[in-house]
Amino acid sequence: MITDEGMFNMDGAIFSFNNIFVDTDKLAFTAWQRFAMYEFGMGLPGKLAPQFANLTPEQGLTLVLKHFNTNLDASEKVQMITEWQKMLSEEADNLSENDQLPGIKRLLLNLYDHYVKIAVLDTNGDVQNILKQVGLDNYVDSIISYRDDENPYSAAINQLNLNGPACIGIGTTANEIANIHEINAIAIGIGDATQLASADYQVVQVGDLRYPMLQKIWEDKH
Repeated sequence: MITDEGMFNMDGAIFSFNNIFVDTDKLAFTAWQRFAMYEFGMGLPGKLAPQFANLTPEQGLTLVLKHFNTNLDASEKVQMITEWQKMLSEEADNLSENDQLPGIKRLLLNLYDHYVKIAVLDTNGDVQNILKQVGLDNYVDSIISYRDDENPYSAAINQLNLNGPACIGIGTTANEIANIHEINAIAIGIGDATQLASADYQVVQVGDLRYPMLQKIWEDKH
């Protein structure tokens, strides 16, 4: 988009969901604790929580099975992940606006006010429900579902009918940053600086991001 002053502004902002809108690590670990109590009659100690950060359901289940020294076949693992996802959904139903991570609503409003299309990647099919629970669904233009073999950020620009270089991508893992670079968008990393070293810009938490900062980063790259 070209402004009245002849300058280019970003057209889209594509967000990963995990640990940007709500504390998904906490949500997932609480569900794993319930799952462990249900399946093994014993919960998981809180000190294990950091080990479950930013894991896929398959990786989380592997840690649980290791903790209880248990082996399962492939079909049993699928059933257990389904059970855990049910518990995760139930935990999500208990969320409220108080569970928004600090600063995310302000950032979404600033982007919206500057006519930036906002997309959020949906890995497990529960993002729409969680955004509604925490009162952020009205600030998002599109929830992006995608195939396992597809770059989700590429799926987002296709669904929004945007060009990658006209967007910024926000992610929390090294793989997400790589996917953002693949579509030639500006990569903003939220989380550990070491893991996100390849990002164009990195902050510790979403509350550290401001729209003027993002716009300047975008302009400097163009």
